[in-house]
Amino acid sequence: MLKRRRTRSLLTHSLENLSKNLFKQHYKLITELIGSSPGIYALYDSNELYYVGKSTDLRKRVKHHLRDRHYASWSHFSLYLVRKEDHINEIESLLVRIANPKGNKVRPKGKSSSALLKQLKNLVKQKQRREFAEMFGKVNSKQTKLKRTRVKRHLKDLVKKNTPLYRTYKGNEYKAVLTPKGIIKLNSNEYTTPTAAAMSVIDRKSVNGWWFWYIKNLDREWVRLRDYKV
Repeated sequence: MLKRRRTRSLLTHSLENLSKNLFKQHYKLITELIGSSPGIYALYDSNELYYVGKSTDLRKRVKHHLRDRHYASWSHFSLYLVRKEDHINEIESLLVRIANPKGNKVRPKGKSSSALLKQLKNLVKQKQRREFAEMFGKVNSKQTKLKRTRVKRHLKDLVKKNTPLYRTYKGNEYKAVLTPKGIIKLNSNEYTTPTAAAMSVIDRKSVNGWWFWYIKNLDREWVRLRDYKV
């Protein structure tokens, strides 16, 4: 049996919420503890995060803030020692972007997320097109065809008990029943596919039964049969 590989923690050690006076008075003791370890540090003004920084040598970096423009702006600090310095730039960038400390005048941009944003925009556009088509009764045949070919559903075992299907068409109401065996019962007739049942209502070959029929989901809301989830 293979042994499960243990994952190593990103952080090796940490010192949290220590006072500036402690650092000033016992600087040598602290530096003996942390050595020249790389990591992330945070400066606080009482309980409010003031500044986030990174360094390949934390003891020198924090001591520097006892003399620079930040000196009068912080009262406590925390140190987080990182196993390797490879990711401290990304960690610092992420923390500054999330927390937006007022002492960090430079806001790191981080890596570009334009590709992910582009994908999200495309997904939103596709969803809006479908919603527009449903509201106004116009469907892009090419887009619909591509979308439908991706979805392969089976009626059998889709429901656990006889479940109503519903649709209004040209002012008439059509009520059917879907059985656990995948049979649709409509007007004393039985159909093995939703398209066949829909074609008995709409006399044309282009109808798609998965889009035609509606069924109530677990929240008791009417949804298209293709969107129904067990």
